[in-house]
Amino acid sequence: MSLLDTLRSGIKIADTISKPLQATVTYKRYLSSDSYGTRTYGSAVSLKAIIDWKQKQVRTMEGILTVSRASIMFLDIAAIVTATAGEGINDLDSLVLPDGTTGPILDMSGFIDAGTGHPIATEVWLG
Repeated sequence: MSLLDTLRSGIKIADTISKPLQATVTYKRYLSSDSYGTRTYGSAVSLKAIIDWKQKQVRTMEGILTVSRASIMFLDIAAIVTATAGEGINDLDSLVLPDGTTGPILDMSGFIDAGTGHPIATEVWLG
């Protein structure tokens, strides 16, 4: 069994065990912006994720040090692939937390599955 197989299995087990802890996050895929900067999004999709309401200093993708409001861990990669049409979460997409709050996507992380090209799990830090 390879390290990749071990990670895949571990994430599946973590997803199964943590289902009672997972909350519903509303995901909307970024489609375009008009000349005024108004963004257009696709249909809302409900995704399950582990939400950690801990503030933490993170560096944005532009390298700016800022404070995140929450981290969101998506463990069901099949649901992410379906919701994003195989493109993964983009920093221009919209995530709405269960209490209705949202914020910019500050940073993302996750190991990439060499076999599929998709992350094994995705963690997003929301501002």
